[in-house]
Amino acid sequence: MTTAALSFADHPVLSRFGPLDFRPGKPERYVLENGLTVYMLRDNTLPVVHISAFIRAGNAADLPGKAGIAQMTSYLVKDGGSARYKADEIDRTLEYLGASISGDAFSEETRLDMTALRKDLGKVLDIYADVLISPAFEEEKVKVARDSELEVIRRRNDKPDESAVREAKRVFYGPSHPYGTRTELETVGSITRADLLAFHGAFYRPNNAILAVSGDLPSDEKTLDTLREKFGGWKKAEIAAAVIPPAPELSDRRVYFIDKKVPQAFLVVMQKGTDYLDPDNYPLAVMTDILGGGFQSRLFREVRTARGLAYSVYSANARRRNGGFLFSYCGTKPETYSQALSEMLRQLELAGSAAPAADEVSRSKGSIVNPFVFKFATPHKLVSERALEELYGFKPGYLDSFVADVSAVSAADALKAGKKYFDPSKAVIFVIGDKSKFDRPLSEFGPVTELKED
Repeated sequence: MTTAALSFADHPVLSRFGPLDFRPGKPERYVLENGLTVYMLRDNTLPVVHISAFIRAGNAADLPGKAGIAQMTSYLVKDGGSARYKADEIDRTLEYLGASISGDAFSEETRLDMTALRKDLGKVLDIYADVLISPAFEEEKVKVARDSELEVIRRRNDKPDESAVREAKRVFYGPSHPYGTRTELETVGSITRADLLAFHGAFYRPNNAILAVSGDLPSDEKTLDTLREKFGGWKKAEIAAAVIPPAPELSDRRVYFIDKKVPQAFLVVMQKGTDYLDPDNYPLAVMTDILGGGFQSRLFREVRTARGLAYSVYSANARRRNGGFLFSYCGTKPETYSQALSEMLRQLELAGSAAPAADEVSRSKGSIVNPFVFKFATPHKLVSERALEELYGFKPGYLDSFVADVSAVSAADALKAGKKYFDPSKAVIFVIGDKSKFDRPLSEFGPVTELKED
């Protein structure tokens, strides 16, 4: 074999493309007489229909002393039966028809999804509407769901990486803040059928919901007639919005620590972030991505690649309706935890003091903009994103101008956002790890409050 045959191939020359010009399509929008908003997009590619109901209430709306009720309600509207269908009957029917109905709650929204073949739409939609409007919350099913959630609480500390982020958020906001509240055995254990009915009655209302409907539908007029038939009896009501205080203003650095005999140390640095509608979101997204958004980010390059201190290291901006949080995360060896934490804090300081290079800004804008198109990969993703655009109160055309708004961010814009938000002298540091193996005492990073894992 010749030397030439053994040589490495030249690096391929990749094609270059111009800036992404993408504007997601617009489904039709309707409002029924009872206030129920409907986004509709017909697509006859497959004989399938998808519907998602988005409710303006999530875990942040949990009733006092009932942390976990939003999540349980989201499961039990289907799993607990309805006024006209027993829970087991629903399961048998959906299984036989190859259809599905499922619910879940997030920080500030609840979602109930339905998928059915076009030929079975009448039957499945009848069940879907009944569980959404008139759930029965059968006592036996409530007990099963409650026991399941209690077991989740008992095992919540099995994954210390997840515990570190959860507990950092809890001390950052405070345990009584809607964003910092944690489900407990007492709060979940006290949830009754009457509580579930009260939560459902308070928030599951047509004027507090948006339907995203897509798939193999007849004309818009016929589909609306069907929706009126199924949802027209859903009564609207006045909605008492959950009271959410603003995020705390930090004046110094605070360190919290849980001593646990685990192979790694888990580090979280948390700072104040942004609301959903904050105009800083675009430049802050670019600066956060530069800091810790991927393989080419500063944290990944310096903590993992250059120093070999971590496998997983990143940063993110978790937006909320009223005061989100920025966090940086790292899992590292306890014997070198201080090196990883010191470098994280150094990079946070640089993010607020040094202008990013032009190639960093360009790369980060691309990493934000390019995946954006995949949020609309299917007709139902498209119609759902349009529904969420309205649910969260984004400015009209938010999705249409997203690419242009991110693309317009300059290095100066990113630095301005960095200066405003990244200040490691005003942060919560949360650490879980084996302090007997620490190379330096945590007190070198600030006043330490040691907590017990519970």
